[in-house]
This record gives sequence, C-alpha cells and structure tokens, in this order.
Amino acid sequence: MVTCCPSTNETAPKRLNLKNILNVLAYGANIALTYGVGTAGWLDTPSNGDLSDKYQTIVTPDSKAFSIWAVIFVFQAIFAVAQLLPRYRSSDMVQKGVGLWYCVVCALQIGWTFTFAYEIIPASLACMLLLWLSLMGLLYSQYYTESDTTLWEFWLLRFPFAIHGGWITAASALNVNVQVVSMEEEAYVQLAVAIVSLAVLHAISVWVLFNIPRPNWTIAGVLSWAFGWIYVELQDPNELIVTTFDPDIINGVKYAAFAVGAVIIPAQILLRLTLLTRVRLTLVARPKWNPYKRNAVVVVDEDEGEGGSNVEEEESEEEEEEEEEENRFDEKTDESDEEVSKVGETA
Repeated sequence: MVTCCPSTNETAPKRLNLKNILNVLAYGANIALTYGVGTAGWLDTPSNGDLSDKYQTIVTPDSKAFSIWAVIFVFQAIFAVAQLLPRYRSSDMVQKGVGLWYCVVCALQIGWTFTFAYEIIPASLACMLLLWLSLMGLLYSQYYTESDTTLWEFWLLRFPFAIHGGWITAASALNVNVQVVSMEEEAYVQLAVAIVSLAVLHAISVWVLFNIPRPNWTIAGVLSWAFGWIYVELQDPNELIVTTFDPDIINGVKYAAFAVGAVIIPAQILLRLTLLTRVRLTLVARPKWNPYKRNAVVVVDEDEGEGGSNVEEEESEEEEEEEEEENRFDEKTDESDEEVSKVGETA
C-alpha cells in the first residue's frame, strides 16, 4: 500500500558522496547548454523551433507539446535538490537506482543539442537513440531497486525520469522521421516511416501498461500527450507538409493520431486499472489464463472485516477440491494397475 509519508533509514550513512555531487553538476550543465544552445542561440545556430520547422514531418507535434520540457526540467531540479537531503542522499533509489545513469543521460542530451544545432542529423539521431537507451536503463535500474513505496519517493526520485523517458521515446520516433526528411526522400517513404513510428509508439504504450507487473503510467500518459499534439498540428499543417502530402493522407494521419492519443491509450490505462483493481478486491482470477491468478496476494485491511476472510475461505475450499480430485485420480490409476497385474499373473 502506498503511503504519503517518507520512510527513514536510520542505519544509512548521511554524508554526501560523489554521485550526489555529479547529479547536481550534470543537471546544471544540461539545463544551461540545452537552453543556451537550443533556445537562446549562444552559438549563433538556429533554435530547435526553427529546425523543427525546417525538417517538418507528418508526425511532428504542435510546438505547444514541447512545453513538457518545462515539467521535465523542474522535476529534475527537484530531484537534484532532494537527493542532497539526508533522507535520500544515500538511499538505494539514488545510489543504486539512479547511480551514474543520470550523468550519462545529461551528457547525451547535451550531445544531441549540439549535433542538432549544427544540423548533423545522423549524429543527432545516434545521440537521441543512445539517450533513450540510457533513460530506459535508468528506469530499469530503478524498477528493480528496493523501494520504500512512498509517494514522496515516486514524485522526487522516480517521476522526473519516467516523464523524461516517455518524452524521449516520442522524440526518438520523431528524430527518425527527421532523418528521412533530411534525406529528401519521396512522400511515400516519409509516410511509411511515419506509420511505422506511430505503430511502434503505440506498441510501447501497450508494453509499459500490460507487460510489466508494475505499469509505467507516466510513459503511457506522455505518449498520449504526444499523439494529441500531432493531431493538433495537422489541423493546420505547415506549407512543407501541405506540398508533400495529399489532403486525404494528412487527414488520415491526423485522425489516427487522435484515435490513439485520445481514445485507445486512455482506454488501455482504464482497462489496466480495472484489471489491477479487480485482482486486489476480488482475488478471483477468471479465466484461467489471467496472469494475476498464480501470483495473487491476499491483502486484508483491518477495516475490511469478514469480507477478506471469506475470500480466503473460498480459495482454500477451491484448493481442497482440487487436491481431492487429484487423490481420486491417483486411486483410480492404482486400481487399474492392480487389475492389469492380476490379469498378467492369470495369463
């Protein structure tokens, strides 16, 4: 059960270590150079917005979608401060879960900023894909690190990387399409890559919701956000898209993005929540292929009264019936063996 109060570890050392310091330095370098080079034009290079217009793809979201970077950087600033506090500086979620992954993430983010600013598109794509792999590595590491299951830990130490990972997942698909546009490929090639990209993003949303015991709601939500802003952008596409694609194709991609972002992914989230709630409250897994059946854990709160015990009794009765059926089968098998042996002796 998730609680709202942070737990403490009395035996953990409270001194700052190298990882704590590196996390702060990495964050500072990342936000300074990402903003300075990508937005403020410190190197007299085009801004990210200008380059996005230049290499516009049919799956480029509306510019408002990129406001999610403000959320990402604010929460990572909170993380950078929180992991310095005595309560968290030596916690497993920081030392083992984050480890040095965040430093790698920031280095690759800076690398992408420079390569994209100088329009070295293949190199920027390589940095983006490596950035995505690093974020997935960080999230994987945190997933298998012992957690105190508090909301404090989630919002301070895990959410900043989940939302970053979700957006970089969408950005990686976009960067693949940018590479195709930069190569001045024909419209049908751009369309094919765009369709595959959207399909992969939807597949990832299914994966993070249904394939892991603890779903990553954040990544699924961010992908829904990206699909929604693709729909918004295609309502009034820029000149490059209009001259490259037929109106029917633009409308097809537009409404497909709307369907996935506003209907399908939210429905998947609701379905996953329903499955988890059903397992927790009823603990009756039907049909037999339900993956929660075997690993269901009976959790009875004090205020649940007799309801929880009734469920336990029903499950124990089912187990006893199954054992009785197995015993009866074994007895019949033994009797058949005895009859066969008697016939053999008589012969």
